Amino acid sequence: MIYLNNTTDAQAVFIPRDTDITGPLRLTMRSTVGLEVPVSVAVLDLNVHRLCYHLGITLPEGIASGEYEYTLTSDGLVVSTGVVVVADGLTPAGQYNKTITYEQYEGQ
Repeated sequence: MIYLNNTTDAQAVFIPRDTDITGPLRLTMRSTVGLEVPVSVAVLDLNVHRLCYHLGITLPEGIASGEYEYTLTSDGLVVSTGVVVVADGLTPAGQYNKTITYEQYEGQ
């Protein structure tokens, strides 16, 4: 699962790699609720890692927070698919920043 901040600033994205690519990459994100495609952009792999694609992505303004199915293609062939979570309040590490409070009760 990939986590993205709901912002129009550029963000680094790491997508698992299981094959070598032969052509330009295109990332498509489709809403799991309304099935619309708010993101379909050409992306460049920086070839930093052997095990994952290192991409930079800028989300369009007004994209709704939620879950999206992503498809990464190279020359029309699917090279990776998965789920992207777009949300407000993510930390730079990409995890949702929510405070959890535990209460402990003493039994008698």
